[in-house]
Amino acid sequence: MSSSDEQTISTLVEQNQISRVGNLHWVHWTIVALSLLMTIAVWQYSKLQIQEKNENRFHREADQVITLIKERLQKYEDALWSGVASIHSHDDTMTSSQWNAFATTLRLPEKYRGINGIGVIFNVSDNALPSYLLDQRQQRPDYQVHPVHQNNYRLPITYIEPVAGNANAVGLDVAHEQNRLQAALKARDSGLAQITGPIYLVQSKERTPGFLFYAPFYKPDASNKRSNEIQGANLSLSERKASFAGMVYAPFIVNNLMLGTLEQARRHVGITIVDDDFTLYDENHSDDQSFDSKPLFIQTFPIEVYGRLWNVTIRSALDFRSEARNSQPTFILLGGIFIDAILLLLFITLSNANRKATLLANQMAEGYRSKSLELQRNIERLEESNKELEQFAFAASHDLQEPLRTLTSFSELLQSELDNKTTNPQVQASVQYINEAAERMRKLVLGLMSYSRIGRTPELTSVDSEQLIDDVLTDLSASISQCNAKISRAHLPTITAYSTELHILFQNLISNAIKFTKSDIPPAISITCEDNNDHWLFSVSDEGIGIDPQQFKHIFLIFKRLHAQHDYPGSGIGLAKCKKVVMLHGGKIWLESAENKGSRFFFTIPKIINP
Repeated sequence: MSSSDEQTISTLVEQNQISRVGNLHWVHWTIVALSLLMTIAVWQYSKLQIQEKNENRFHREADQVITLIKERLQKYEDALWSGVASIHSHDDTMTSSQWNAFATTLRLPEKYRGINGIGVIFNVSDNALPSYLLDQRQQRPDYQVHPVHQNNYRLPITYIEPVAGNANAVGLDVAHEQNRLQAALKARDSGLAQITGPIYLVQSKERTPGFLFYAPFYKPDASNKRSNEIQGANLSLSERKASFAGMVYAPFIVNNLMLGTLEQARRHVGITIVDDDFTLYDENHSDDQSFDSKPLFIQTFPIEVYGRLWNVTIRSALDFRSEARNSQPTFILLGGIFIDAILLLLFITLSNANRKATLLANQMAEGYRSKSLELQRNIERLEESNKELEQFAFAASHDLQEPLRTLTSFSELLQSELDNKTTNPQVQASVQYINEAAERMRKLVLGLMSYSRIGRTPELTSVDSEQLIDDVLTDLSASISQCNAKISRAHLPTITAYSTELHILFQNLISNAIKFTKSDIPPAISITCEDNNDHWLFSVSDEGIGIDPQQFKHIFLIFKRLHAQHDYPGSGIGLAKCKKVVMLHGGKIWLESAENKGSRFFFTIPKIINP
């Protein structure tokens, strides 16, 4: 059999091996699965981040609503106590004009939005009622106390400013109705500001829910003329009842209060206020244009308000939902699926190309048996197919870089966000796993690209083997220093070879000898060369973990690994590249090894190489 026929058969054998490797391998499916896993992880994390952001935003708005309600009522309370101080400054007597002057200085419409007015209620006994009416009618002849009732108290509204809009309240005896009276007595007995339960104000034509806000004042202590505030705080309950003089009060329609406190246009939540099962205020109904029937968030806050318990229910509105929308998770998911689809398409295309090459190889074998001329033509076609296949493998590996860079960028972004905040350790471990998997994917693709480059543009040159080994050891100096490896070599000749490819061959064999070493013994590596007539016989031996002889026939296959990734990391391409380099030179490669007894790799380089 001629050398040409031997070369043809060798090419057919190699092509058959490549075709098996070219089928969809578990590595391909692992890459796609890890890519999909990373996409889902980033998508879920992005959704959780946005959910957390929206939830925090809702709680900020809810807290702002509660705080502003309390602050607004505190401001109104201050106005009431200033009215009490004004009454005391007039020796506990005050005319209508004096009260008007005081109320005017408050600038109610500007500084106290939502308040309907501010007035004075005096405590009038049955015996003092005639003189009280006579005194009031000197200024207002038509003044009347109303309505008539059977309670033992007389608490008529004497003054209220502004009168416009509150005329129906002038003379109203707040003791006629239970909610008004109970809050008044509670203010009297406690000496503290109080609000009534839900009522309908007489000045409200629409009968909109409201309440009254009371601040009590007392007759001065005749013995030492102590101020009313000190007196009210220090008096006993019986003394408060005996010296109770009246109250400064303010009426509120809750709708107006909310407009003044929190204008709906400036927030993105709806508010409902309930007092003892009575709805004081409600925005959360279908008639409201911002109502969201399925709110993203809803929460009820019980708050103590001057003797009453208000349950404030806050729901996210349509505006909140609109601003909460974020397309980032969707883009991440769709983008990741698109990248996965590209990866799968590339792998399928590569597999189909290999199947075509296999079919062509079979046709060539059949032609070889039938006629040599047809065999020669098929050989030429096979060589062309191999070139195209190598070009495709290189292009496919190159094109994989972009989606892998995208995956790595997402992983690094996710890792940096997790490093800046405390999060679930399981999430951190998952992200670390994804990051490591992406790095392994990158190395696999780089290895595949490196494998496909071998022999693309070979150039035979005179190679000083000694200098080449020095260059290889320089490249591996970090690994050699780290494990304190000892490397010995015999005299190495100057040969004719493909310099770049030979560098790859020695670098992979030496780096493997360093990697697969015993944990307690520094690597010891020996490099030799013998002159065997028509070829050079090189060897690289080590004292490492060795290889099971049953694995010899698999060891040079691409992506073939004998150890777990976490024990000995790598791509499984190194020895496949070694074999490809040796075959490019027209030589052979084999090994001698046993488990735990080291390994010795042999390869030949012909002295005359046919390009």
